[in-house]
Amino acid sequence: MKDLQKGLSIGGIQGHNRRVILAALQDKGTCSRKEISVATGLDQATVTRAIAPLLDDGVVEEVGLARGERGRRSINLSFSGSGRYILCLRLQRRSFSIGVFNLRGDLLESTEVRIARESSAKETFGEISEILDGQIAKLEQVDGIGVAVPGPFLERDERVILMTESPQWQGFGLIPELRSRYPDVPVHSTHDAKAAALIEWHRHARALGSRVMLYLSAGQGIGSALVVDGHVHRGAQGLAGELGHTSISVDGELCKCGNRGCLELFTSRISLLRAIRGRAGDVGETRLTCSSSFAQVLDAYEAGDELAVEEVHRVARYLAQGITNCINFANPDLVVIGDEYAGFGQRFLDRIKVHVKSAVLPSIYDAVAVELSHQSEDTVLRGAYLDVLAQTHLGSPREVPEILFEQVAGEA
Repeated sequence: MKDLQKGLSIGGIQGHNRRVILAALQDKGTCSRKEISVATGLDQATVTRAIAPLLDDGVVEEVGLARGERGRRSINLSFSGSGRYILCLRLQRRSFSIGVFNLRGDLLESTEVRIARESSAKETFGEISEILDGQIAKLEQVDGIGVAVPGPFLERDERVILMTESPQWQGFGLIPELRSRYPDVPVHSTHDAKAAALIEWHRHARALGSRVMLYLSAGQGIGSALVVDGHVHRGAQGLAGELGHTSISVDGELCKCGNRGCLELFTSRISLLRAIRGRAGDVGETRLTCSSSFAQVLDAYEAGDELAVEEVHRVARYLAQGITNCINFANPDLVVIGDEYAGFGQRFLDRIKVHVKSAVLPSIYDAVAVELSHQSEDTVLRGAYLDVLAQTHLGSPREVPEILFEQVAGEA
């Protein structure tokens, strides 16, 4: 009879330690070897051995001295600021953005390109590829490409199954096409709201002690993500968070998803602009026209323009209903509204809070904070960077982790 024992190989253990150390460095930022040891539970000798090849490969670098206990000085470590890079693509309904990050997370360059209404997915993919080709050609080393897309997005299959107002992307294999074009660069995909939610939690919610955060991404589309104790809830197929396709009017307009009265039909930037442009000629006291841009709507709302205020507050009321449904179902202690609608500011937030307060029990409302995101950058792009950094085996060959070995004992 043979006795089978399984465990990590030496290579597997080293790979595991490396990933744990990189995760700690990502979480803490610039820190010493001792701080990494405390954060990971690994002894300092193990940390020092694991750091050495990362230094040699340019993944991390030493960035000066820090004063420790009893006045002792230690050398700080940080992800490398040059030599190795991550490219991130954010696809939206009317535009796409591409950002270049170093491993430290500095956004070095970003480009946003509008998508023409008549463009096919293949044509837009050609534009995306042209920019990526140019970046890859001039950068010393690209360690990964992160892709963030709107939903409904089946993360398990890496497939966009619906993009409202942009049907050309249905059936187009964006992620497989990218992998085919860039076979030597790892490509990782994620849902845009989930990517942004993780950044919001790391930078804000964690410091507040939030246990359950609802992040609402409100812009060209409406998405959301639930972060529970620092982990994004993804659901069975990675589809969790499709707040935009929950109904707030069962007798409302039929949505492309098959549901009626979906929140996104009432509240997206596209629907807001459509409503304002359709009414611009009929409202006397307005600076807005039938061709006004979203930036012009933001300015008009801030200035108190009659049409802008009326339509933006209509959106606030509908968003409040969607948020109320989530509060009653998921019981978050923090709700953060981000993306383009965060630009409407405090007056917009106050309108949302008034409607939420009137729709939930007082004890529930008192236990949840509703806020606008204060992040000044595109958190979706940064979330895509974070996703790549977490999944790419930096500083190591593409070994298969967790390799199992067998030890055969003698016959019983």
